[in-house]
Amino acid sequence: MATNRQNFITILENEHIKAFVAFDKDYSVFKKQIVGTSVFSFDTNIQTCVFLNQIHSNIVTTYENNFDINCDGVISYSKNTALCILSADCLPILLYDQDKQIIAALHSGRQGCFQNILKQAVFKMQTNFNSIPKDIQLIISAGICAKNYEINGEILQYAEKKFPQFLEKNMLDLKKMVKFQANNLGITKILDINICTFEDERFFSYRRNQTSNRIVSAIYLKDKI
Repeated sequence: MATNRQNFITILENEHIKAFVAFDKDYSVFKKQIVGTSVFSFDTNIQTCVFLNQIHSNIVTTYENNFDINCDGVISYSKNTALCILSADCLPILLYDQDKQIIAALHSGRQGCFQNILKQAVFKMQTNFNSIPKDIQLIISAGICAKNYEINGEILQYAEKKFPQFLEKNMLDLKKMVKFQANNLGITKILDINICTFEDERFFSYRRNQTSNRIVSAIYLKDKI
């Protein structure tokens, strides 16, 4: 159950993990940084924050093993290490395997969805950590909704050819696409917080006003010791 606060929303929390979206300031200043402290005033349990150099790809890496910051997805088993995704309409996807104690965070914008970054992440979770898709919880954080995501030109032509089932005229439904991809992978536990960044003025939205500011969606494993 999502819990609202003035500047952040706790999307999911239990004894093992915490997932949230924060919109109290512009978090883009932390892009492509590993910060050795919490950048979130509301959560001092976090010891490290991992911010990617998001490049609109389907590249997913593992934080603990030859980590490359130039990617759009990261997987981790480290405790109190927040995996952070910057966005201002693109979909932040957070993953959690409670059985294997593995988390992942993905930047799934239009290119990430077209290239199925979710499939890449799940494949790595399976091959590197023996995750089973049915055990993975998928969280869709705040992102643009279909009625506010208009595409045209070559992008529309490409979507009409490759992804017609996610189009309504020239409106593209990224959330529907992610849910379809998840179901194809065997993921059935899906939590969509149903917040449209374009409509909700608490959130930065590039489509609304071409802002360079970014909110952040994050997930971390708790150290229970």
